[in-house]
Amino acid sequence: MFFKKCRLKVGNAFKWFPRAMTFTRHPATTKDVAARIARMSTASPGDVHLVLTCLPTVMAQFMDEGRPVHIDGLGSFFFKLSCAGRGVDSPDKVSREQIKAVRVQFLPERQGRGKNMRRPLTEGITLTEWGKTEDNDAQKDVE
Repeated sequence: MFFKKCRLKVGNAFKWFPRAMTFTRHPATTKDVAARIARMSTASPGDVHLVLTCLPTVMAQFMDEGRPVHIDGLGSFFFKLSCAGRGVDSPDKVSREQIKAVRVQFLPERQGRGKNMRRPLTEGITLTEWGKTEDNDAQKDVE
């Protein structure tokens, strides 16, 4: 995973922070994901692609029924409402007109508690400062 240095205003001063970089011009496609999963399993790339293509529809059906969707090792997905305005004064005045958008919330899976808590999705990530090489100590492994 790559990060770059980013300057942000905090209070009245500017501070520097690391910011994750994503290469949005070249995202991993469904075909790319299917091919990689097929190499790790006995399923064909076509079969995996079919399952991945059906997944959003099936997930939306479960979430429409009010059921969150949990995928082992990945996490949970559920609908969240984004509302306009600052709310109303009584429960009788709550209406669907207040709903601006329906969004999907994702919570990465967590295993264990307290000091033993871990997130399988982010384990083993190596942080590398963009533009630096391994020679100048720019990498750090994340547990």
